[in-house]
Amino acid sequence: MNNIEQAISFARQEYTRQGLEALYQEGFETALLPCLPKAAEIFTSEPLLWSGDPQTDLLAALLRSQKLLNDYQRHQLPDEVFYHTIDDIGRWASEYWSYSGKIGLAESAWLTNHLTLRLFQLGRLQFCMEPADFSAPSFGIEPGQPLVSVHICRGGSLEPAACDASFAQARAFFPKYFPAYAFSYFSCHSWLLDETLLPLVGVYSNISFFQQRFQIVGRTASNAAARYVLRWDIQPDEIAAFVPQNRFQALLKERLLAGQQFYEATGLIAR
Repeated sequence: MNNIEQAISFARQEYTRQGLEALYQEGFETALLPCLPKAAEIFTSEPLLWSGDPQTDLLAALLRSQKLLNDYQRHQLPDEVFYHTIDDIGRWASEYWSYSGKIGLAESAWLTNHLTLRLFQLGRLQFCMEPADFSAPSFGIEPGQPLVSVHICRGGSLEPAACDASFAQARAFFPKYFPAYAFSYFSCHSWLLDETLLPLVGVYSNISFFQQRFQIVGRTASNAAARYVLRWDIQPDEIAAFVPQNRFQALLKERLLAGQQFYEATGLIAR
C-alpha cells in the first residue's frame, strides 16, 4: 500500500474505534470517503492547513493520525499515549454532532496541536508544549517563554488522585522524550480556574481542588463556562430557553440570566 492507502485504512479503523460509526449510524465509506480528494491534500500539506469544511477536516484528522503514529514510533513514544491523545478527534466530532446534527469537526485548528507532536494526553489531563502568550513578572515569565500548558478534555472526573497521576506522568514524560524542551512551569488558562464558580460547585468540589493547585496570575472575562457547561454553540439570547439537565447547569443558567460575569483565569504550577 502507498502512504494514502495506509492512511485510509488507519482512518477507517479509528472511525470505528472512536465510536463514530455508532454515533452517526453510517459507515466510513458513505460518511467520510466522498471527501477524500480535499482531505488527501490536507494529509500531505506541510504545515498542516485545514479546509474549513467540517466533514473534510474530520477525515483529514483521521488520515493525519496515521502519519502521527509514524512520528510517535520514530520518537519511541508510548502507543498508549498516542491512542489516548487522538481520542480527542472523536470527542470533538461528537461535540459537533451534539449541537449541529452533522458529521464533521469544527475545532480542527485545536487538533493541530495533537497532530504535530505538541500535545499529549497523559492520563486524565492533556499537556502541550507551547510558548507563553502572557507575562507574569513575579514568576520570571515573559511572552515567548517555553511552558507546558494543561488542558482538561471532556470525559472523566477531575478527582485529585487522577490529576496527581497526570502531573506525575508529565513530570517524567517531557524530560524523557523531549529533554531539550526547557520549561519551568505548567500553565493553565481555563474557565475551571475561575473562583467565581465556587459558590456554584462548593469549596470541597473537584473544581475547587483543581483550582488550588495553581497560583493565579490573571483572568479575563469569558463566556467559556456557558459553552462548556450548557452547550458549545449557545448564544446569549438562547440561555433563557435552555433546559438544564443537572444542578450545575441550573445554577449557572440562573447566574447568567442575572447578569453575572464569569472568567477564564491563568494559573501556574512549578515544574
